[in-house]
Amino acid sequence: MISSKITALIPSPDKKGRVDIFADGELLMTVSEDAVLEASLRVGMELDQNAVSAIDRACTISSAKKKAYDYLSYGDMSEKTLFSKLIRFGFDEDITYECIEYIKSLGLIDDERYCRMLANSLANSRLYGSRRVYSELIKKGVPEQIARQWQDEVFVDFEKNIKTLANGKFKRRSNDRKEIQRQISALMRYGYDYELIRPVIQTDQEEFYE
Repeated sequence: MISSKITALIPSPDKKGRVDIFADGELLMTVSEDAVLEASLRVGMELDQNAVSAIDRACTISSAKKKAYDYLSYGDMSEKTLFSKLIRFGFDEDITYECIEYIKSLGLIDDERYCRMLANSLANSRLYGSRRVYSELIKKGVPEQIARQWQDEVFVDFEKNIKTLANGKFKRRSNDRKEIQRQISALMRYGYDYELIRPVIQTDQEEFYE
């Protein structure tokens, strides 16, 4: 490609948020406003093959950022989840890494914050036990080191939650051994350990016989 110069950067009359790039008086390409900033384009800038490649890359980075904003508009997520979504959409790893770092610098994704929010919802709204909460955090892309520490950040009254479930969602129909075992199994599937379930169920049994 013969080197040329940018002679004008003009807002596109037909496309909002886009800029027409003119080189030597002729329209070269139309890019987003973000891409103009990303590539540091200016009138008088020399346009050789390297510069054009840089513009193409800036356009891709701009598109990746826009897509990331779109995904995050539906709700908070982990860095791993956002990365996977961008890769599946078609951006390569290099572009995705750069996009993720930019999004992190804005505070739009924060795995520790996301972990606290999600763990609180899982434990205090859905009433999951600690094992189930941890499992769900990992599924959502929270790093293991952060997920293991979620109970240091979120207060949960597990005994109260077990009682709520035992008297509601998993309430037994009778007090025979089979029904008690069904109730215990359901609570264990919800992520509670038997050692935590047993004293609550025993208390309930005592109350049942009063």
